Amino acid sequence: MAMLCLRCLFDVQLILRLTKRQKNSMRSTFRILFFVRWELKKADGKVPIHTRLTLDGDKVRFNLKTEVSAKLWDPKAGKAIGQTKEAIQVNRYLDSVKGQLIAHYHRLAEANEVVTAAMLRDAFLGYDAKNNTLLKVFEEFNDRQEQLIGIDIAQSTFNKYDLTFRRLQEFLKARHRKADILLGQIDQNFVMDFEAYLKTEYRLDTNSSEKLMRIFKRITTMCFRNGQMQRDPFCGHKLKKVKKDRGYLTRAELESIIDFTPDSKRLEKVWDIFLFCCFTGFDYSTTAALTEKHIVTDDKGSLWIETHRVKTGTPSKVKLLDIPLSIIRKYEAKRDGDFLLPVMSNAKYNLYLKEIAAACGIQKNITSHLARHTFATTVAYANGVSIESISKMLGHTKISTTQIYARIVDKTISDEMDKLAQRLSTTKFSMEEKNRKKDVV
Repeated sequence: MAMLCLRCLFDVQLILRLTKRQKNSMRSTFRILFFVRWELKKADGKVPIHTRLTLDGDKVRFNLKTEVSAKLWDPKAGKAIGQTKEAIQVNRYLDSVKGQLIAHYHRLAEANEVVTAAMLRDAFLGYDAKNNTLLKVFEEFNDRQEQLIGIDIAQSTFNKYDLTFRRLQEFLKARHRKADILLGQIDQNFVMDFEAYLKTEYRLDTNSSEKLMRIFKRITTMCFRNGQMQRDPFCGHKLKKVKKDRGYLTRAELESIIDFTPDSKRLEKVWDIFLFCCFTGFDYSTTAALTEKHIVTDDKGSLWIETHRVKTGTPSKVKLLDIPLSIIRKYEAKRDGDFLLPVMSNAKYNLYLKEIAAACGIQKNITSHLARHTFATTVAYANGVSIESISKMLGHTKISTTQIYARIVDKTISDEMDKLAQRLSTTKFSMEEKNRKKDVV
């Protein structure tokens, strides 16, 4: 009978009822497996005993800090065999471990909505229990990121992390009727359902949903690499991103904005900031962070802005042309602290830009980032500045990123092809030159 009970404890998959808080008579699969590490056999013939906990697909392994003679261990039974003193002591210890783990499970189930294998392990080992659930892990991640705003990440980046967290929270309540979910329960179906939820419930296009899904993937990848998840739920699931032409202002559109006369101080500030960005290529966050210390003078006496992009931390150096220089001097006597320009919130800024666009008869969706594209294309590239130089000014780490911004207008293509034709006319690549040589012969 004792042998039968022992076999039940070690071999039979335990079905434990969840607490009263977990409704609908749901049941949790909980298995405890003991095994030895044969490859770690010592000179005295003993091997260390480990255990593997499995709870609803969530698994952890850990060392029990005890040993057994290799010749006494039965891998199928998961215990020591025989009636020797050593075998009896080992099996009694394993019984005790099993009982402690079950007791910890019931205690944790009473205090938590969900219990994880990692929580059981930590409770047994005397560590502080860590909730191995998606939103708990995500929340802790966001807490760390929030402390890095202005240091390693921009506020806008953190806002995307926070938005993704809230969307996952809403998705769990709406589609799963849960406040949280075990990391071990997240699979590819969960990933696909969440992506569909973003597109249907919030009508996000492919690129907008892709941004949030990529942040979600960052969390699951972190958990997978840390051993908190046994599988990568994004494995085999490709995140799609549609290539789109990034908007920019043509020369005529930019000139119409330059000619615009604001009828209020509010619009005047927005107009100034937008033109400043159009002629420097700085994004909204970097522009907002500029101070007098970022203005440097070269050996020719020309003024430059030398800074680091807030978003990426990459260096950026741009010469101050007449328009941005005049805007800086305009606000020199009425600065808000050390900041060069009176930058308002990004939301208000983009809203007021719509008014300016409408007044100028521009049908495009003008945003703060459109100015950066305009600098790269209409101001710089169309006027002969090389891609390499533009890349450095924009603070890009890869030239391929800059090529997205660069717009090769028809005139530029025509001019370059005319130059190419002229160069080739006197070379071996010219049929005219080849025919001329035939005539000479």
